[in-house]
Amino acid sequence: MLSCRRGSGSQHFQQMKTAPLKSTCLRKTLLIAMTTGTAFLSLAVAEADARWVQSYDAGYTDTNGAWAGGSEIMHLASHKGKLFASNGYWVDARWVIPPEGQRQSAQVIRLDAPESQWQVDLDMGKENDNLGLEYMKGNILKSVTFTRDVDGNTLAIPETLLVMAAGANFERGGAVSAWVRDDVSGKWTHTMVRHGSSAGSVRWVPRDMEVYRDKVTGIERIFMSLGNPGIISGVYDAKVPGRISWDRNLEHPFLTAGSFLTRPLGITQANGSLFFSVGDSIYQRIDGERPRYREIFELFEDTDTDVGGIRGLTRVPNPNGEGDSLLFIWAPGERSACEVKRLDPNGEGDYSLHDETRIIDLMSEYLGVDVTYTLGAHNMMYPFIDPVTGKTSHIIGFQGNIRGSKNHLRWQGSALYAGAPYAIRRADRSYRVLEVNNRYTIGKHLLVSPRTFCKSPFGDDEIYVAGHDASFKISDNMAWIFRAPESVILGSKKAHDATPPKPQPKPDQRLLEGPIYELRIYSAKEDRLEHLKKRFREHTDHIFKKHGLEAIGYWVPTEGPAKKRRRFIYILKHASRYAAYENWIQFNNDREWDAVLDQPQFQGLLSKKPTSIFMKEADFSSRVRDALYRPGGIFELRTYVTNPDKLTALNQRFQAHTTGLFKRHGMKNIGYWTAFDAPDSANTLVSLIQHASREQAGASWKAFNADPEWQKVMRESEGDGRILAQPPERIFLRAMDFSPLR
Repeated sequence: MLSCRRGSGSQHFQQMKTAPLKSTCLRKTLLIAMTTGTAFLSLAVAEADARWVQSYDAGYTDTNGAWAGGSEIMHLASHKGKLFASNGYWVDARWVIPPEGQRQSAQVIRLDAPESQWQVDLDMGKENDNLGLEYMKGNILKSVTFTRDVDGNTLAIPETLLVMAAGANFERGGAVSAWVRDDVSGKWTHTMVRHGSSAGSVRWVPRDMEVYRDKVTGIERIFMSLGNPGIISGVYDAKVPGRISWDRNLEHPFLTAGSFLTRPLGITQANGSLFFSVGDSIYQRIDGERPRYREIFELFEDTDTDVGGIRGLTRVPNPNGEGDSLLFIWAPGERSACEVKRLDPNGEGDYSLHDETRIIDLMSEYLGVDVTYTLGAHNMMYPFIDPVTGKTSHIIGFQGNIRGSKNHLRWQGSALYAGAPYAIRRADRSYRVLEVNNRYTIGKHLLVSPRTFCKSPFGDDEIYVAGHDASFKISDNMAWIFRAPESVILGSKKAHDATPPKPQPKPDQRLLEGPIYELRIYSAKEDRLEHLKKRFREHTDHIFKKHGLEAIGYWVPTEGPAKKRRRFIYILKHASRYAAYENWIQFNNDREWDAVLDQPQFQGLLSKKPTSIFMKEADFSSRVRDALYRPGGIFELRTYVTNPDKLTALNQRFQAHTTGLFKRHGMKNIGYWTAFDAPDSANTLVSLIQHASREQAGASWKAFNADPEWQKVMRESEGDGRILAQPPERIFLRAMDFSPLR
């Protein structure tokens, strides 16, 4: 194993830094730029027929009535004469706003011809054997070819399958699903590959897959990373649904470490072996009946699991001898410079490490600005044959934060450069930076990070490129796919910009109406309620105000079992449901809030995921609202659930009778709301009333229930059936000292 420590004298480095080409080109002038001894041809002007074209602009309904959207395109895959793409809905309103069970899951979309419209081919949330799982991202999409069956026998005709894999996360657990497309029917077969606990920060996030034949057993297997749980494999079996039989047990690190500390980010083949990267290490599979994995390389550096460590693991020719080298990007965390490194085999089973370049330096020189962070190789470094040289170049998509005189080129509200730059690594290991749709200027398509590149399946010598990275920012319908001639994308020709972007579709009108209220209930772990109160008192409430989250009140229960008394309940007011979405995104991105969460006393406070219920104020609520008792009174939160089609009758009874009777018997009407989201919007009313004391509450309810007028109202209102499906749920509450409503 090769280990590499900073400052270690045992390191074997071959530093290779090549400055990007700078030249001023005259119209129709052919330049030959000599870069490290290799000729590079660059035409100075876009030819008449060369133009960037936006192939997919998210945010429309396809010909079958399916929503074609997404915040990101994760992968492109050419398969049997068609082009497929997997999208994601991270920080997209169609994923974030709907309640669980109603979200728009990731999809596979399909392009049948260059000028046709992309169509939804698979909706993962609707095609998972009715398990009710939801998938935020289309994590892996690959066309894979099997040459052998489950027993290792050669197939008469190799079988090429389009395989999709995605992770679903739920309360205290997660799962990874796989789908295989039937290219005759166009249908997809779903398989639950693996599921389990998310305890210990385990994330079920598949990242890569590769078909590889074991040199000892002769069995051909498909390997897939599941995230922290590890690596699993399967075999081609024509008898099982989906034609892939996944193993019951993980191959690695099952029975050793149990799970990885972070998620594996790349799998590749080189020199007849299988390799994968995780964190700061690269492992080699040692084939056999009981395969094992050998760590061949480690950087001994800490990594951020969101960024990952070693990214884009790719096989390239060994420039210093026979065999394959391993090319990768080292991106340890938020200060990542994206160092491009290469491992060369030394012929003795070991490797030497070479630094090729740093993406942060390439981007800084290309833009002429200070770059503070870069992230590259979301999937791999994509190989293409350069039409000019006939040699293989590799494309590395990346993104980066900029600062200085060109901050107007940022994606508004972030430090990210708004364009989509990528680096071309030529066969001589020199680098050049180019950009999707040419250099970004204000008014052009906002792209941010090309993730995936794919040669056109339509025989037109074009390359498709796709991406966007939501990066915790609102990214409704920001997924994109462009295409251009391969000579343009590889840099030997220039092209005109794509036509200007069309206006983004507006959110549904319902989401823009308001105000909207939000009832949130937190359940604290044992002995942590006081820390939760402190966090709200000293920090949360203040940060809420910065981002338009208007607190109506904060309360804690006054009675009940210990677990129920450890709840913290509050109500927020937003200008609209869409404004609530925007407000929460801004709040969660607030650096002051990040600093609060970094404090140990404020970590791990909740025993389960918070309950959040969005509500519309009932029409009669403001008309019946009473003045509060003096501070110190008791509040009562009540939730009514009606029988079908009875919510209108309940609201009418409250408006005409119940609220007046409450007032008669000493109960103050504070607020009435109906649920915003279906199905609760059809049967749920939430009320907040106030009593002078808990004792007075008991007396008031006793008098109310005994009131002859109430008894008459109830009989008459329920002449055609009971209104309530069950007794109301109620919680007696004490307002916090910092609550606006107290």
